[in-house]
Amino acid sequence: MSFHEQKLSCISLARRGFVCAAVVAMCVGASYGQNPTPPKKVMKVDGVAVEKTPQKLEGVQKTVSGHVEVAGGRVYYEECGSGPIAVILLHDQWLHSVTWDEEWRPLCAKYHAVRYDRRGYGRSEAAKAAYSPVEDLLAVINDRKVRRAVLVGSSTGAGLSLDFALAHPELVEGLFLIGPLVDGLPTSTEFEVRAARNSAPLKDGDARGAAENWSKDHYIFGEGHDPERAKFLATLDANLQDLKNGDEFVTHGSPATGTKLKEIHAPTEILVGEADIADVHAEAGAIEEGIVGAQRDVVINAGDLVQLEQPDIVMEKLTNFVDRQERVAVDVPVDVLQGYVGTYTARDRGLIVMLDGDHLMAQAPGQASAQLFAESRTKFFFRTSDVEVEFTKDPAGRVRAVIYQDGETIKAARM
Repeated sequence: MSFHEQKLSCISLARRGFVCAAVVAMCVGASYGQNPTPPKKVMKVDGVAVEKTPQKLEGVQKTVSGHVEVAGGRVYYEECGSGPIAVILLHDQWLHSVTWDEEWRPLCAKYHAVRYDRRGYGRSEAAKAAYSPVEDLLAVINDRKVRRAVLVGSSTGAGLSLDFALAHPELVEGLFLIGPLVDGLPTSTEFEVRAARNSAPLKDGDARGAAENWSKDHYIFGEGHDPERAKFLATLDANLQDLKNGDEFVTHGSPATGTKLKEIHAPTEILVGEADIADVHAEAGAIEEGIVGAQRDVVINAGDLVQLEQPDIVMEKLTNFVDRQERVAVDVPVDVLQGYVGTYTARDRGLIVMLDGDHLMAQAPGQASAQLFAESRTKFFFRTSDVEVEFTKDPAGRVRAVIYQDGETIKAARM
């Protein structure tokens, strides 16, 4: 058993990685708006309808909006809040940026947040010639004067996040991916047949029929999420252009991102709905395997659009992730770091600490290694998990590691 013990509950997460976070059981409101006190929300607990008033969100800032000029067109954006790192939301393949309505106001209260509609979605113009989604994202980042960003992508938005991290690593502070689809990774026959079947009415100009098909798709939503299905369908009905976006004008990088995942070094967190199609689970696994230190969670009772079904889980995980990226690290002399290298054991657990250039890496048995960032000369933290490691010396000069995880303090001796 490693330090990365897995903890499961019927209402939270099946976790792989350094930390197993508890789910925040707090309603954050039904949708984004300018009123900082959201309306009451009716939800079911054990089948009984109860009315909950979400907590007032202090510090919510007004959203500003506009259009950014991109090559051959314009894209619509919204922006709010402030902070050292921007949180940029990239929507899925069905809905435009309203897919983030449940998360928008809480993010505005704490961070500098940006969301936009990709070409042909929402209030953005459709493409009329070849264009690069990566360059569109870069245009938004430059227009909004973003220096460093955590990219939060859902489905094809997650794929765009990865594409961008390869093309512009200097701008990416972290990647938070939900139900990712990655350019260059294979998909199954079931995946292709399902997509063709649901979108078939589009061939006859029946976007409403395609919207209804997708709203009934059992991979998008978990059991019992009928209100979310209804909202999904209503949103598509009001924005049928969202379903008419083919990729005939999209240009892709070469070689494809799926073959270059090992070149991405940004801290990465992945959420996958339990009910999502096997292809998405496989692609999430490929990302976890390819990006050093990437962490993956399976969200119980959710499909592909976790941000619609389980916004409280998304906010709890995303907030923790962004906070870790904003945490300030200091430089520690290499000779000091060298003194911490070794294998540490405590009972039936182990941790290997290695020096990689001018920083430390740590690895538990059976887990990927991850970088340790220095808070001081003796205390370190991960950007990929809520775990801290502190190095101490006893009177005889022997080095020990103290690991702080999930409220536990674990003392480990160096072998």
